[in-house]
Amino acid sequence: MNKIDALLDVLSKIYQILVLVYNSKYHGAIGFDEDPQMDRQEVKDYLGISESTYKRKVKEGVLRPLKLPGGDKYYKSQLLGEFKESKRRGRV
Repeated sequence: MNKIDALLDVLSKIYQILVLVYNSKYHGAIGFDEDPQMDRQEVKDYLGISESTYKRKVKEGVLRPLKLPGGDKYYKSQLLGEFKESKRRGRV
């Protein structure tokens, strides 16, 4: 049983590495377990912006969502610059 556990641990680590490589290559973002993913509504609440502002920022390329099943996703670390701007403007 010990060998099976070790094999599962190695496979889990390989999977995490593949996810990191895929995200960095195709989405320009590297996510870690400590960096939670946020969906569209969570991003709007976090930044204190409306739906129309969200759509405009995506269209302008300011916000770059990860296109995943279940909708747009973001890593919280991707939003740091926009969060600082929202804080500066008094939205949050």
